[in-house]
Amino acid sequence: MFTILISVSVSVLLSMGMYALTYNIWWALSVAVVVIIATNFFMGRHFLNKLKELFGNVEKDLKAGRYEKAIERLKSGYKFSNWQFFVKEQINAQIGIILYSTKKFEEALGYLEKGFDKNWLSMVMLAASYYRAKEMDKALKTLEKAVKGSPKEGFVYSFYAWMLSGNGDDTKAIEVLNKGVKKCPLDEKLEANMEALKNGKKIKMERYGNVWLQLQLGKMPEGAKPYQQFLANQRIKRR
Repeated sequence: MFTILISVSVSVLLSMGMYALTYNIWWALSVAVVVIIATNFFMGRHFLNKLKELFGNVEKDLKAGRYEKAIERLKSGYKFSNWQFFVKEQINAQIGIILYSTKKFEEALGYLEKGFDKNWLSMVMLAASYYRAKEMDKALKTLEKAVKGSPKEGFVYSFYAWMLSGNGDDTKAIEVLNKGVKKCPLDEKLEANMEALKNGKKIKMERYGNVWLQLQLGKMPEGAKPYQQFLANQRIKRR
């Protein structure tokens, strides 16, 4: 990352200068630490603001239905990947989400596979892609990774359990839901799905409304629009 390279280079030069003036190693080390922290902070904030501006414009494109333009705008953000950690992965995840939501499933897969594993929506779409391709092992492994990366997202637990149950493993599905209830105690849908499964009934993913519809694994209501609001909920965080 250029940010780290620049901050280390500047800190080394200044600390060497401080040592040359004072012959005190502790002063030199103190300067090095302060410069690294300060440089990373200010440069990081600068590029984070650039990314926020980019994503704000992408959100406007999506709300206006300009999906291709939104994707091209996102790709323009790749240039920031050498300055901030995980930028490329987060952009890939967002592009994959848009493509999947507009039913370009094959094209979406490549981006989702190279996406950010803490973006729960892109991870469940990746699992759904494998499910469509009847690659259950990959789908289940992806969801296992998703619940670890996003332990506070109740939908991920329910979807994982739904897939396990559909694959004939109700016991593990209940275990997953129970874990989800503990991690997300305010998500009543998790509790309802767990009770349904314990009573021999099917998990109802429809409880999650639009989020479930975005996966397009069930019947889409007439007039329902593809991806528009989810990008607003996916925030790039400086790492």
